[in-house]
Amino acid sequence: MSNLEESLLNAAAERAEKVQVSVSTTAGLYPEEGYEEIPPHQKVSVVLKAAAHALHLTSTDGWLVTVSGDGGLRQVDPTRSYLENHLKGRVELDWGPPEGGGG
Repeated sequence: MSNLEESLLNAAAERAEKVQVSVSTTAGLYPEEGYEEIPPHQKVSVVLKAAAHALHLTSTDGWLVTVSGDGGLRQVDPTRSYLENHLKGRVELDWGPPEGGGG
């Protein structure tokens, strides 16, 4: 196999491993259309920071990140990577303030 063929195979494998991510907030979606392709070893907080900037969010302290899956809604730890959060393929993150409790 030539170096070019090997490079092309490596690039294809790396692309296949990437996670396709969208972030939904009360202020809108990030990206506006489609998904960001993100390496699985990257921390979730990186895309949240980009979403906050793009959507002009000023205060996200205390916000929670969740995903829907086969087992229902579950919380995501933004300080961990997609791999560490067991997220792969196409991921739709819901990011917002925690729901208020009852009276």
